[in-house]
Amino acid sequence: MVYVMVTVKYPPHITPKILDVYLSGKAAKYPDFVKRTHQLVAADYNFKTYNLYEIPEEKLYQGIKAIGKRYSTYITVEGYKYKIETLIEGSEAIQLLKK
Repeated sequence: MVYVMVTVKYPPHITPKILDVYLSGKAAKYPDFVKRTHQLVAADYNFKTYNLYEIPEEKLYQGIKAIGKRYSTYITVEGYKYKIETLIEGSEAIQLLKK
């Protein structure tokens, strides 16, 4: 299993526009193999949302593509930014360093 984290940032004043896009139903659906395990929200100067997904390793490319397609729906809202990162567990990282 591969972990993918999407970090979303936007200024609080555009929240109504973000909700309009969300409620429009225009965002692409995730394939069945993309599983969001966590969605965490923090407020700083911007609103930040951390979304953690699990994707089978053999479907990583298709999964990242699907996630990117969904999040790109929101880029029509000025000030909305997102970043997609692949992650590995610490124990896996240690094994990579040992080789």
